[in-house]
Amino acid sequence: MRRTWIALLLLAPLCACSKSSDSDHKPPPPDVAANFSGPLDARGGDPAWGLTVRGTTLVLTRPNKANMTLMAGAPTIEPHEATWTAKTPDGQSITVTFYASACVDPAGAVTYPFSAEVDLPGEAPLNGCGGPPARR
Repeated sequence: MRRTWIALLLLAPLCACSKSSDSDHKPPPPDVAANFSGPLDARGGDPAWGLTVRGTTLVLTRPNKANMTLMAGAPTIEPHEATWTAKTPDGQSITVTFYASACVDPAGAVTYPFSAEVDLPGEAPLNGCGGPPARR
């Protein structure tokens, strides 16, 4: 029995060094939640709108309407989405959600890493595409 243990102890380092196929050591998928940590922009059409998320500051722009700057709490992060909730000056809630789902902007045929949705009180949701701000 003692010889068996000694043999196993001597062979253990050799087993640890054995080569395996690349498929056995694929890196884990990236943590999707981390993708929501930086500044984000979103845009959509029909009706046209734009949104910037900078930390907890949300700025919604729409033609013929005043820009809406809101302070949100920290986002709720789930495996494939991030949601910010803010209050309008009259106390109603606005919810902004980015989904980890590729989105193609039909107007420019550009692919973005996220789909975005803005839920406004008393209005149809605004749907569009989003991601990190474009580099200038």
